[in-house]
Amino acid sequence: MDNKINLCIIVPNLNNDRLFKNKLLIDELSNSFNIKLVVLSGNNDDGFKLNNKEPIYLGIDQSDSILKYPLNYYQNINELKSIKQRYNINRSISFGKKANIINILSKNRGKTILNINKIDDDSFVLEQFVKRFYKKADNIVVNSKAKMVFLNKEYKINEEKLNIIEDLIPIDIISEKAAEEIDLEAKKLFESKVIVTHGELSEYKGQWHLIKAFFRLKEKIDDIKLLILGDGPLYEQLNELIKSMNMEEDIKIIKELENPYKYLIRSDIYVLSSHFEYNKYSLLDAMACARPIVSTACYEEIIRLLSPNNYVERLSEPFLAEYGVLVPVSQNELNTKSKVLNRNEIILSNAIFKLLNDYELYDKYMEKSARKAIEFSVKNTADKWIEIIR
Repeated sequence: MDNKINLCIIVPNLNNDRLFKNKLLIDELSNSFNIKLVVLSGNNDDGFKLNNKEPIYLGIDQSDSILKYPLNYYQNINELKSIKQRYNINRSISFGKKANIINILSKNRGKTILNINKIDDDSFVLEQFVKRFYKKADNIVVNSKAKMVFLNKEYKINEEKLNIIEDLIPIDIISEKAAEEIDLEAKKLFESKVIVTHGELSEYKGQWHLIKAFFRLKEKIDDIKLLILGDGPLYEQLNELIKSMNMEEDIKIIKELENPYKYLIRSDIYVLSSHFEYNKYSLLDAMACARPIVSTACYEEIIRLLSPNNYVERLSEPFLAEYGVLVPVSQNELNTKSKVLNRNEIILSNAIFKLLNDYELYDKYMEKSARKAIEFSVKNTADKWIEIIR
């Protein structure tokens, strides 16, 4: 006799990076639950199946507003309620705002769980609607402490209902991609020590601080290179800065990039030089490749990632945190004509130098990075979900 809980999982579609990670999570959860997967929009172009069964598609137009087209949503809500009854659903989880609203409004006798990643909305009316109905959920899962605090304070949702489960890292897939070959030009680059950074070439990422810090570092370590992975509006200006410093042979920008992991795994240190960040997943990608980390203290969740037991914000010197080195944020504007470093760029340069030359510290952070990444594995993430679902 099958004693597994019947679990309905509701997702917007199956076609973006976040939902790809959700598919990995759903597949892992299927070992513990009888899952019925419901998809709001799209079709099964990629042939995704769960336990040899296709998802149920509600056929919702993603451009439709729940406020402008209430009749359409009323029909979808009734359809989902019917699905929950037909399959004797005991628990239902939803991902995304529309899925959350439909899940709540189709609530039956089972337990309703919402996953919230976006907590703001341009529509005041919709936000009020969300505030009212999210309170009816049995549990709410967010991926950061900041979101948990916001929902408690602004949405008046009881802390007992709120849970933090951070987004998973597909470690096995990253390992496969990291093992792919690189071209001959890149191989030549990796004959030296290599510092790497990855992200959009934009003002908030502050890559010019790293370029200037590297310029000073090069005076101390001759056999070293800087690899910048990414594209963006500052591509030409950053190249102009590199050229003004006569560093074209030592600093390379690779902008057409489908697989950053094969470069991350071969590098020596990963550096984040941002003014601020929206998430910490560029660091986690590097940690999944066991790279030691140097990062600006630019975002609360990054500080908590690297220093979970000692939150520090206002830094004036490098801080050797538990899982990496934190440095102060540099805020000066990009000037491609100036080679002058500010104090925080010098601190960044010194932090990188120390990590490259302190072999015991380097090995410690390499091991710490790998161990930290495992905390975000599919299996560990699924275990946290299972505890809430049951």
